[in-house]
Amino acid sequence: MSWVALRHWVTHLPREARVVVLGLGTVLGLVVLFMISNIWASATQSWSEISRSEPRIARLKGYQASRPAMRQAMSEASVILKQMSFDSGDDESQTGARLQQALRGFAETAGLTVRGSQLMSVADQSESPEGFLILTVELRMRGLPSALDEFLGDVYAHNPLLKVAELNMVKVRDRRTSRRRDQPQTTVTQDLDINIQVSALMVSA
Repeated sequence: MSWVALRHWVTHLPREARVVVLGLGTVLGLVVLFMISNIWASATQSWSEISRSEPRIARLKGYQASRPAMRQAMSEASVILKQMSFDSGDDESQTGARLQQALRGFAETAGLTVRGSQLMSVADQSESPEGFLILTVELRMRGLPSALDEFLGDVYAHNPLLKVAELNMVKVRDRRTSRRRDQPQTTVTQDLDINIQVSALMVSA
């Protein structure tokens, strides 16, 4: 039905019927207008949310694309961390005991005589990097300079990294008596009395 025919039909209706039809038409028009307005608002909001989400989606896609590189970087970081420090699997005393045992083993292999060793208490950890603790072992040893060189080579080759924090050496004087009692003879051996402190990093729990 065309608009002209509809208008003609409405104008020839009785007055009461015409009022009812016009009222229904008005209500129907308002309902349709309300629905169109809601649909438009919903579409506008959805479009706005999509526009705001696009950067996040792009970032997520970027993260997804870089996942293999991130895994590789994490693996490399884990290897470097193991090379630089002891892990936090054991507590500080257990890790210190392991470090002390390793250093005593280096000394004995090099031919040094270990006269004592201890894990030193480090009350001030302000110099340690964030997330790490400093462990320091002190050893008192005696032996030849060549044995000390071998010991230090093992220390610096150790994995995780070790650092010589302090090293003091004193030549050992050995006083001997010659066959003639009236001529005491003093000889200086090549042995050294060695006091050394070796430090390492440990990941704090």
